[in-house]
Amino acid sequence: MNIEIRNLQKKFNDNEVLKDISLKIEKNKSTIILGQSGCGKSVLIKIIYQLLNYEKGTILYEGKKNIDIDKFSMLFQYGALFDSLSLSENIAFTDYMDNKINYSKKVKSLMSDVGLDISNYHRYPAEVSGGMKKRAALARALYKNPKVIFLDEPTTGLDPINSDLINDLIIKVIKKRKITAVTITHDIKSAIKTGDNFYFIDKGITQEEGRCDNILSTKNKIFKSFITGARY
Repeated sequence: MNIEIRNLQKKFNDNEVLKDISLKIEKNKSTIILGQSGCGKSVLIKIIYQLLNYEKGTILYEGKKNIDIDKFSMLFQYGALFDSLSLSENIAFTDYMDNKINYSKKVKSLMSDVGLDISNYHRYPAEVSGGMKKRAALARALYKNPKVIFLDEPTTGLDPINSDLINDLIIKVIKKRKITAVTITHDIKSAIKTGDNFYFIDKGITQEEGRCDNILSTKNKIFKSFITGARY
């Protein structure tokens, strides 16, 4: 799905979080939104997901203003798994809540796709590692076969080895399922590895954009300063 954002503005009371954001999210590509904490990244994807309204600007989904948000899915920053549910129940959450009982085959297939051993099917989040929780959360995000997946700081809280494993997994899943991905992060290494295109937001404005494999060659002083201070 192609998504185009033009001159987007959003404020909370007198705080103008997004002043002028314009970007294009290409179909079946991985778009990375970079920026410091508090720059408006999370607000932006919530607006795209239609979880928040905005004051001015335009968002077009395949050239149209309206979209069925059931085509979207989200991998939350810390997974947001329900502690009282098993991993399988978390993955099949929508069907589980509707009391559907025929989700086992689909869950096991997804667990295999994200590298989560079937022996964890009945385990609870408290019984598995952070990396395994992230895999289960990714499987849940994929459960309804979304056209667009939003990933909120997917490597946060993981050690370097697990971060790399999750990055590899994201690349594999996006390509296999031909999903449009939008990732918000401040992790430059992750952005270069998993992304096709990037946008850098600072003080509510789109300050820089380009291909992820050209990030380190930027001549933008503000972006260079961000890279220097970011985790790489």
